[in-house]
Amino acid sequence: MDATENETRLKSILSNRSPRSLSAVALLALAPAVTFALTRDALAGAVTAINVVLIFASVYLLLSPTDGGGHETDESTDATS
Repeated sequence: MDATENETRLKSILSNRSPRSLSAVALLALAPAVTFALTRDALAGAVTAINVVLIFASVYLLLSPTDGGGHETDESTDATS
């Protein structure tokens, strides 16, 4: 199986999922961060965990639905008329 087939299969799997559920996968990165904080260096683990939460929040907000307004055009002020 070549890389193109793998990429196509991955795209089809991801397209069947909701964007919010996919962004929640980012929270899985908290497990190694917490494990590192508990077993090695607490400060480095805490910084890593904060970074994971910030990235998750950014992806979650990026993929959340938005209002349709804001980019509406006013046809009465169209430059071609």
